[in-house]
Amino acid sequence: MGVYERWLVARGNVFLPSAATVAKVIERLRAERWIVDPGSADLAKLRFEGKHGERARATGGYAVKTAENTFGEDLDAKLAATIEPLPKEVTTDWLAHDEREEIRLVWPVTSDDAPVKYPLSRRPDGNAGWVLELHRAPEYVYPTAKNIGPIPTECRCSEDLSFEWDEDEVVPAFESSTGIFAECDECSRTFDPSKGSATIKNPFDGSKDTVPGGAAYRFALKVVCTEYVEDAGLAFAPELVALVEKEFGRSFYEVACVR
Repeated sequence: MGVYERWLVARGNVFLPSAATVAKVIERLRAERWIVDPGSADLAKLRFEGKHGERARATGGYAVKTAENTFGEDLDAKLAATIEPLPKEVTTDWLAHDEREEIRLVWPVTSDDAPVKYPLSRRPDGNAGWVLELHRAPEYVYPTAKNIGPIPTECRCSEDLSFEWDEDEVVPAFESSTGIFAECDECSRTFDPSKGSATIKNPFDGSKDTVPGGAAYRFALKVVCTEYVEDAGLAFAPELVALVEKEFGRSFYEVACVR
């Protein structure tokens, strides 16, 4: 069936909220029961499985940060250096720390009777597990998938601003993605992804949209599901989109793929 991934991205693509604003949104997501409140009895209703899940056991979530690769192929050492449990209170100071410049905040949900709301518009029959994530990075992240076309990444000075995280040098926070520099080193111009467009196909019916900015983002909400409804109209839950748009004061759009 594959793994279904969906991103909620700010229109204009350049949006990068402050650590304080992200911390506030996390509190709203907890209060509205989109993610578990570690101070509530709901936490005991969730199951946390595997090495990643164990990091979420105390508070319901964990963080994945980019770190310098001094570990070679030692997977356990990489895990220890890049993944940490979320604190009970995700504060501005915690988020703004230099080592968390590129970060994924991750809330896995595995439960026979999930105490938090399902983040998509249609829920599959039976028990459904999912992962809800918040992504934040100073450079643009661009998901790589067969149905997500590229955008032009050349600066006006002809410098190509696209890059890949060199895994010999760093352990990247973002999986199955490439990057685009937000500012050109050659001429200091800032890059605006929305000046170009990408062709993005619906992963279920193959219909195509030409999307300004493609899937480029510096901040995004993401959901990952291994069980889902194969429906071309599948989307984020409207109430969740409304919460995000109200908190940030801007509109968002959606991009999806199946891996």
